[in-house]
Amino acid sequence: MSHSTATRLSAVKSRPPKEREKQQMTGPTAENVVEMIRNGHPAGLEQLYALASNFTFFIMRQLGADELQDRVHDVFVTAAAAIAAGKLRDSQRLTPFLTTLTRFYTYGQIDRRVVRRKYTTSLDHANIADHAENAEQSVYKQQKLRMVREILDSMPKRDRDVLHRFYVQEQSKEQICREMNLTPTQFRLLKSKAKSTFAKLGQGKLNRSSVAA
Repeated sequence: MSHSTATRLSAVKSRPPKEREKQQMTGPTAENVVEMIRNGHPAGLEQLYALASNFTFFIMRQLGADELQDRVHDVFVTAAAAIAAGKLRDSQRLTPFLTTLTRFYTYGQIDRRVVRRKYTTSLDHANIADHAENAEQSVYKQQKLRMVREILDSMPKRDRDVLHRFYVQEQSKEQICREMNLTPTQFRLLKSKAKSTFAKLGQGKLNRSSVAA
């Protein structure tokens, strides 16, 4: 995305909500909005942001109020980039397109939370140390993190890369596919396989730790 486009996106985000709502009610049709975005017209981006803001409650209900506006902005930026790239073939389906994109974004964030918690808590049952004192808690956490790193290091490079990019660096699916030369289907299959591999390796390490204890 060019610097000028990024600047326009930031300007749209800062526009007062009431002004955006007024523009939405009196604004152009979906076809006009899509055409303006493809032509790089700022008014198209403003209308798109107003439409994306309609999903604020859905995002808040699923993910909470923390960083809510940033999440709405993420959806808006993703939608703007997709439309500019010609991924919306039927301009009349702009609203269903935004609905689907918002759902995928939201459920993707939920999925990341689940896996991130799994990374940090899947080793909680290892019989490593008593947690009564802060010093022992610190040692326990360090040992758990070391185990996680060891598991990741033992995984095939592509599996490790896709997990690190998606869950740690929080790259988008589109960026990962582009940089790792994957199709969307290949990305989905690789991520699923990598998660399964991580779980199996983690369970094996836990079992060995229990035997050693």
